[in-house]
Amino acid sequence: MKNYLFIITALIISLSFSSCSKEDDLIIEESLTQLCTKRTVDYSSEWSVNTKIYDYNYNGTRLLDWTLTRIDNNSTTTTTYTNSYTGDNITSMLVVGSNGTTIYDFEYDNLGRVIKQFQNDSLEFTYIYIGYVVEKYNSDTVLIGEQTYDYNNNLILNKSKQPTDSIWTQVLNYEIDNFNMPFKNVESWYPLSSFRYLGHNNITKVEWGTGIMNMNISYDANNFPEYIQTTYSDGKSKSEILEYNL
Repeated sequence: MKNYLFIITALIISLSFSSCSKEDDLIIEESLTQLCTKRTVDYSSEWSVNTKIYDYNYNGTRLLDWTLTRIDNNSTTTTTYTNSYTGDNITSMLVVGSNGTTIYDFEYDNLGRVIKQFQNDSLEFTYIYIGYVVEKYNSDTVLIGEQTYDYNNNLILNKSKQPTDSIWTQVLNYEIDNFNMPFKNVESWYPLSSFRYLGHNNITKVEWGTGIMNMNISYDANNFPEYIQTTYSDGKSKSEILEYNL
């Protein structure tokens, strides 16, 4: 009987250590989630800005707020974006900068996609999702944009026009790599972004009319971008350094 008690006790202790070990593994795994914490973008002389610095603040994988510092020849300005969540979605955002304070609110469908965007309580945009296509309407319900995504949620085609135009006046075609985009692990996608989905990969080339933008990307050991050199067909360029929590 004593032997049985000894064996049962040993099993309980063993299972307890095993459980603790698994919990520790989960904690370690979560702490190793790679998140972009800073981006520094330097612009060539043709631009009206010299440098933009983006600093991101997280709680786990949830983006709490971020700050944009803009530096040009005459001044330095800072704008702060603070998110408010309902469940897993960013339903409100407070933007504070040199031009004052703006409040954005967002409505979502049951798949967690933004369907309406409000600025200071006024409807700004409405989005309609049809398969991999997203239609964008202004506050007067006039179609002003249409985007097409691939099966990895990467944007591959972007059309836009003014409300008074009868045809698309700008059409952008995108090429994508097979590596991790910087915010792939962020819990909730930034709803003010021009992208309606959080894509898995990075844009390497954009073509429109006679214009081309090429992005030469260097990756870290985990296949996240750490340096991006962007050149434009009109001679402009910019370089970007990305920093992570790892």
